[in-house]
Amino acid sequence: MGFAQEKIFLEIKKKENFLKKSFFLGFAFCFLAIIIGIITNTTFLYITCFSLGSFFAAIICFYFFELYKSESQKLAKESLVPDLLLQASAFPKGVSINKIFVFFSKADFGLLGKEFEIALLEIEKGVSVEEALGNIKKRCKSRIISRAIDLMIRGYESGADLSNVFRASAEDFFETNSILRERNSALIIEKYTLFFAGGLIVPAILGLLFGMVSGIDFSGLQSLEIGAENSERNSLLEATALASQIYIAEYALLASFFIANQEGNPKKAFLYALFLLPVSFAINLIAKTIIF
Repeated sequence: MGFAQEKIFLEIKKKENFLKKSFFLGFAFCFLAIIIGIITNTTFLYITCFSLGSFFAAIICFYFFELYKSESQKLAKESLVPDLLLQASAFPKGVSINKIFVFFSKADFGLLGKEFEIALLEIEKGVSVEEALGNIKKRCKSRIISRAIDLMIRGYESGADLSNVFRASAEDFFETNSILRERNSALIIEKYTLFFAGGLIVPAILGLLFGMVSGIDFSGLQSLEIGAENSERNSLLEATALASQIYIAEYALLASFFIANQEGNPKKAFLYALFLLPVSFAINLIAKTIIF
C-alpha cells in the first residue's frame, strides 16, 4: 500500500470510528429513554418521541464534544509555536532538516511535537520535506501554525539563515498571546456575570414571582362566578408559566452565544447552552416551590 492510499485508509478509518462511537452512544441514550418511559408508565407516543430525541441529541452532543476537543488541541498546539520558533532560531545554518524534526518530535512540544514526529515518518517513507510540512498545516488547520510552517519551508527552500526571522516571529507571537491574555482577563467578569445571571438570577426571580402570584387569591377582586374565575386564572397562570420558560431558554441561549463569541470561539456556544439550559430550568423549578 502506497503512502497516499495509506493516508486515505486512515481517514476513512477515523470517520468509521466516529460514526460507530456516535451511533453507539445514540442507541444507549435511546434505550435508556425507553426504559425510563416504561418505568414511568408514559404513553407510547411520548416514549417514541423521547427516545428518538435522545438518540439524535446524543449524536449531536458527541459531535460537538469532539469538535470542542479538536479546538482545545489546536489551541494547545498554537501556544507552543513561539517556543518552537525560538528553538528553530538557535539551529546553525545548514543543519539537516531531519535533525531539526527529530529534535522537535522528542523535545517538550506536546501535541505539536507529535505533528513533527508524523512528518518525520512521512519523510522516511519518501515524502518531500515541503509536503510533510504542508501536511502539518492541513492537519492542524491553524493560521498561526501555518504561518510558522511557511517560515520553515521558506528557510529550507532558500537555504538562507532565517534565525533572526524565526526569533522576531517568536517575539511577535509572545506579544500577541500576552495581549490576548490581558483581553481575556478584562472580559472574565462580564463572562461570569452572564453565567450567573443566565443560570441563577433570572430563573430564580421568575420562579419566585410565579410562585407568589400563583398563591394569591383573586376571588375578591372580580364579580365573575367562581368556576369561570378559576378557569380564567388557571389559563393566565399557564400562559405566564410558558412565557417565563421561553424567556429563560432564550436568555440562556443568548448568554451562551455571547460568552462563546467573546472568547472568539462561537462553536463553544452549544456546550455552554448544554450547561445553562438544564441548570436554569432546575433553578426556576426550585424557586417556584418556595413558600413565603
